[in-house]
Amino acid sequence: MSGRLLDAVPLNSLTGVGAAQSSKLAKIGLHTVQDLLLHLPLRYEDRTHLYPIGELLPGIYATVEGEVLNCNITFGGRRMMTCQISDGFRHSYHALFQF
Repeated sequence: MSGRLLDAVPLNSLTGVGAAQSSKLAKIGLHTVQDLLLHLPLRYEDRTHLYPIGELLPGIYATVEGEVLNCNITFGGRRMMTCQISDGFRHSYHALFQF
């Protein structure tokens, strides 16, 4: 691959990118190595800062650290797991549909 421009190198020439993977990447507009390198994420989420449960606001993405106090799985049409989490000061309740 040395000496070739990245916009001329197809993705299927990379090790591990076969026909199936190449087809999936083509659906989102990625055909060359240059396309792949310039494919940027939609947004950046900083998951390094931990927030206390008491500081959470609706509609804001945040990372919390706590102890899972209780979990239950219910089967009412769709499987759902509900968990109670505590950071030592406050509690929060979470409903998980994909687990």
